[in-house]
Amino acid sequence: MKLKQTIGKKTLLILILNSILGTGIFFLPAVGAAYSGSGSLLAWLAMSVVAIVISLYFAEIASVGSTYDFVKNAFGKSTGFLFGWMSWIASSITISMLIVGSLIYIFPDAGILLKIFAALFFIILFNFVNYRGIDFASKMLLIFGILTVAALLALIIPGIPTTDTSRFAGMFSTPLPVILLTIYFISETFFGWETATYLSEEIKDSKKVLPKMLVLSTAIIAAISILLVFVSIGNVGADAFGAQNAPLAFLADRLFGSGVGAVFAFIIFVPLIGTAASWMVSSPRLLYSMSRDKVLVPRFARIHKKYRTPHVAILFQTIVIGVLTVLAFGNFLFLLSLLVPLVIVMYSIVMLSVVKLRMSKPKMRREFNAPFPKTGPVAIVIFNIMLLYIWLSHVTGAVYIFSMGIILVILGLPLYVAIRLSVDKKFTEKFYDRIAFFWDKFFHIWYGEKEAEKILKYLRLNDNSKALDFGCGSGNTTLFVSRRLRKGTVVAVDLSEKQLEHAVKKIKKYHLHNVIFVKGSFKPPKNTFDAVTAVGVLEHLDRPHKYVAQLVNSLKKGGRFYFLSFGKSLGIPGPEFLENDKKIKELFKGTKTEIRIERKKKRLVEYVSIYGVKK
Repeated sequence: MKLKQTIGKKTLLILILNSILGTGIFFLPAVGAAYSGSGSLLAWLAMSVVAIVISLYFAEIASVGSTYDFVKNAFGKSTGFLFGWMSWIASSITISMLIVGSLIYIFPDAGILLKIFAALFFIILFNFVNYRGIDFASKMLLIFGILTVAALLALIIPGIPTTDTSRFAGMFSTPLPVILLTIYFISETFFGWETATYLSEEIKDSKKVLPKMLVLSTAIIAAISILLVFVSIGNVGADAFGAQNAPLAFLADRLFGSGVGAVFAFIIFVPLIGTAASWMVSSPRLLYSMSRDKVLVPRFARIHKKYRTPHVAILFQTIVIGVLTVLAFGNFLFLLSLLVPLVIVMYSIVMLSVVKLRMSKPKMRREFNAPFPKTGPVAIVIFNIMLLYIWLSHVTGAVYIFSMGIILVILGLPLYVAIRLSVDKKFTEKFYDRIAFFWDKFFHIWYGEKEAEKILKYLRLNDNSKALDFGCGSGNTTLFVSRRLRKGTVVAVDLSEKQLEHAVKKIKKYHLHNVIFVKGSFKPPKNTFDAVTAVGVLEHLDRPHKYVAQLVNSLKKGGRFYFLSFGKSLGIPGPEFLENDKKIKELFKGTKTEIRIERKKKRLVEYVSIYGVKK
């Protein structure tokens, strides 16, 4: 089932304007003024030029597909996952910033509980709208986008005639490092190009329309931003403007008279909360895309039968953003400081992917070709590195915040590894080759003599039994089975050569000679074995139903099997087929077996024992 294509040109332009403008335009002109005074106008001019250049490369990407797919095609699935995960973290932080920022405007003096309840209300409301369908959501976001632009123009147009240009007299004396630091913080205003590409499957004629709208919307945002900063500092003064928590409401008071600011704060609140809604629409589409690509849990790829939306991804997003927003209240600048370095790293990866694909796939069809495809992106990366260096070297606590961002990225790696182990044999082989030493030393924490004896007791092996240890790993189960047999044989199979080496050492240590080791894929012969074991294996198979059938068929009539799998482990969700007993039993459909299922939780891991007899 595919997502529904309903977004046209005009709607798309407003959606992009709404998603990119974000909180930045409503707060960062004051942040820039606080750092570099009237010289912040130079920072906005420079950043606008850079942003338009960057948008050209995102336009090229959009003419091919989503940003996530583009990075993945350039550098492979691992880097693609890293980018996608960072992008989703950035989206979640952005949405929290938008929620916090909007409530700062509408409830500047309200208590924390009121803000929390208001935030949760809007998060649930907009995600529910998102769940109901992109066509319904896009109509809502269209209104919000128009209000965003209208609110800004309502300040800019009447503010131009009253602007005092003398307030900019000293702007050229601002030191370059200060200008660069200002650029670093105000750059968030232009973040969001990638979010538009995640809607590509729901945009009509996406590869032709989206590139043009990305560049056009960036140029419009640049013009609005420069004019707004010009009007704000020219009417209020850099020092006074930079000291405000709700700067545009303060500007409205100066332009239209005392008391108008409170009314304007509500006007600003509407587009701010609407921009949050825009990000809530695009963010789950990234989870959907990554899940469909088998680098995130398969649940996120589910599409609602009626509304044709990624409803599981939307639900997950609702929970995460709700928690993050509650925890982040009163910390707008902290969220901003956490967000900016993540996105700078992300965009550097994107720029390098443009260069990589231009070199490796020069003939790849692109509906839009950006100029200077090799030197331009590299120049942007160098510029980004310079901004990061200025921030890290000039701002107290920057290294700590940057480290927190890195930790957030690292948290996604175990999830990625768990998914890849279940869908990619080559990845599984290389992974276990690399961790074979540590696996052999520490796996006994979760699977030791007690668990192995339980398996042996059920299998009822005799001296002449022939057993198969499928996915033997470092030989823990193989050793126990081998020692139980005298005249029988154990066939031990595994993908990892290094794991098998550890298994061989265990067998040699006890001078056992009844084990046959097999490396690689192995299709067991039918009606051959008296017993089959598989410990920690089924959850790593992309088609467990196929392998279960093969393993059961390899048993003689009356033969016994015992599969021990691990469900949710250390907080990482297990495979879907382990969710409930019904799904597990479906794996054995078509096999003549009697099966039993036991579940137990210990050592932060869910143990799922699946055992039975072949009839």
